[in-house]
Amino acid sequence: MDHYIVEIGSLDWLYGWLVVLILGVFALRIIPKIQSLNPRHFEIAWGAILFLMMGIEHFEMIRAGVWDLQYSLPLQMCSLSGFLLIFTLWFRNKWTYLFVLFWGVSGGLHSFLTPEHTLGGEPLFFWSYNLWHASIIIGPLYFFFIQKWGIPKRSFLKVFGYTHVVWIAVGLIDWEIGANYMYVLEPPAAENPFVVGKFPYHLIGFEIAGIIHFGLTAVIFSWIQKRRSINAGIWAST
Repeated sequence: MDHYIVEIGSLDWLYGWLVVLILGVFALRIIPKIQSLNPRHFEIAWGAILFLMMGIEHFEMIRAGVWDLQYSLPLQMCSLSGFLLIFTLWFRNKWTYLFVLFWGVSGGLHSFLTPEHTLGGEPLFFWSYNLWHASIIIGPLYFFFIQKWGIPKRSFLKVFGYTHVVWIAVGLIDWEIGANYMYVLEPPAAENPFVVGKFPYHLIGFEIAGIIHFGLTAVIFSWIQKRRSINAGIWAST
């Protein structure tokens, strides 16, 4: 399946950021002001839309005869973030939220800065890509700012450590089926300043990028949490 690399500054590139803006305004500004709306109804509906969208996407791939074990499994970082977000929206699980916050915000932003549509650029896949990736950015921000979940102490170490477990597991799957989920065996086609060289040297760039992005996420959100006096009570028992 041909990848669709979106050129930076192009109309399709701007469309992606427009989806982020619209979803952000809706979830972070409009929804909290609707006093008659039960937040749980909004969260469950959001998760259902994402789940249904993913189902339609896979159905369309199967119908068109392009579903492929090497490309179609939801094992990319942003795909996994989306499923964790659905679980968070439906069940309000604090640990899946934490991983989406660390994986989704930075990963989603990179997906809009240097978009690589692994399923191609057809309208269905194009818009589902944008909504999915916008959701993994805005979703954790919704729980952080609107629901006041905050982050726990030593969150960087917890997420960084368990991310390697996931990374190794996905890498073994890649090796077994000849795939490249999470770009473990080959670097992404889209240009990225952190990724240099071929396997295994490009993984060094991923490690550096992970430390920088996860570290910045922990520092920035911890600072915001203190500045806004967000009482992260859900982490009291951790």
